[in-house]
Amino acid sequence: MSDPRRLIGWLLLGLLTAVGLGGAILGITLAPKNATLDEAASNTLAAPNYSEAVTETTAQGSQTDYLVYQAPGRLGGYIQSATKRTYVYVIGSVQYQSVSVAANASTKHLVFYRQASQPASVLDPAHNYLRYANQAKNVTKDGSTYTFVLHQKGQTGTFVYTVNGKYISSFNLAVQNASVHLVISQVGTSPPVKLPAGSKVIGLPSSGGGTGAAG
Repeated sequence: MSDPRRLIGWLLLGLLTAVGLGGAILGITLAPKNATLDEAASNTLAAPNYSEAVTETTAQGSQTDYLVYQAPGRLGGYIQSATKRTYVYVIGSVQYQSVSVAANASTKHLVFYRQASQPASVLDPAHNYLRYANQAKNVTKDGSTYTFVLHQKGQTGTFVYTVNGKYISSFNLAVQNASVHLVISQVGTSPPVKLPAGSKVIGLPSSGGGTGAAG
C-alpha cells in the first residue's frame, strides 16, 4: 500500500470500507438524550465495530473511502476514485491491497498483495479524527453540533462534530484548501471485516510470499 496521504498536518489518510457496506450509509438510531462531545467520542471508539465514509478534498481533487472498523484489529473496505475501486484490508499485522478494478466489477476474483501493516486502530480515520474532541477549547454548541478551532504547526483547522444519541455521527474538518467529511454509522451492527470470498492473495516480490485463498 502506498504511504498514507497527509493533507497539511491535520488530515491523516484515506483507506477503505467493507465490501458488504457498498456505500450505504445508514443513520444511527436516535437515543432519548444525546451524549456530550467527549462521551460520544469515547463511546464511538469503544464500540465493537462501526462503518465509515470518508471524503477528503484537496486542490488536487477528492476521493471517498468506505470503511468498516472491527475492534480490536480489523479495518477493511475500498477506495473509490473516479470509476475505479481499490480494496484494502488490515487484519491483525497484515495489510492486503487489491489491484484496482472497475467500480461495478465483481469482488469474487480479486487479487490482493500482502504486506506487513500498522495496527488497524492507527490507520482508522475515526480513531485519528475523534481524538481531537478532547482537545476542544472555546467550543460553540448548536443543538447536537459542536464547533471549535485548533492551531497546529502554523495551520488553523475548524472542527465540527455532530452527536447522535450515544455516538458521533459525522465530523468535518476544514483547513486552508483541504477538507475532510466523515460519516459514522451502523455502530455495533456493521458487517464483519474479511477478504471477499474467492480472493487470491499474493505476497509482494520482496517478501517472497506465495498465493493462497482468502480467509
